[in-house]
Amino acid sequence: MLELPDIVQSTTLPNFNGYGAVDYNLYMGVAMRWLDGGPYFQPYQLAGPYSIQAGDVLYPPVALWLFVPFTVMPALLWWLIPLGTTAWVVISMRPSVVVWPLLSLCLVWPPTLVKVVTGNPVIWAVAAIALACLYKWPAVFVLLKPSLAPVALFGAKHRSWWVALGVLVLLSLPFTSLWPDWITSLANSRGGGLAYSILELPMLALPLVAWAGRTR
Repeated sequence: MLELPDIVQSTTLPNFNGYGAVDYNLYMGVAMRWLDGGPYFQPYQLAGPYSIQAGDVLYPPVALWLFVPFTVMPALLWWLIPLGTTAWVVISMRPSVVVWPLLSLCLVWPPTLVKVVTGNPVIWAVAAIALACLYKWPAVFVLLKPSLAPVALFGAKHRSWWVALGVLVLLSLPFTSLWPDWITSLANSRGGGLAYSILELPMLALPLVAWAGRTR
């Protein structure tokens, strides 16, 4: 069985009473398991009905394009790239002081803090919607987390969004054999659906609030 590369293992990450990097470690382990010839989804996810719990893989197989590179990249970049991108976009839009209270609420919303601490992939969805405030087409990549699909429609009126959707479809083709398993895992899951990520919406709203109140 392959182990996480030394460059990842040697990166010291905050523990936060055992919650630090929990989701990051989970998906790096999933990516390494898949690279080693193992399953992407847990066997019980395909065997029959199950209640969603920590450790279940719910992301579509196309998300491996995000997970796999980070098995050989410094772990800290998993946080620095999306959080830095989001911060840059928000600051560059120079939101009006009128929306600052809303921005603050989005930041201190408990699930937002939890997702950042655990390194949940949703931080990349936030970065995608932040970039979409400037360029529209990056919103497509919010679809890497299908439970946030309605948010991904931001910018759908622009042709570049549809071009990006076509690119996402092409990126999905190498994982053809995994898509039936993903559908089965979702059909067997209990406690999911579009409401599964409802607590993450304030986090996604952060760049959108800045965009709505932009002065630049």
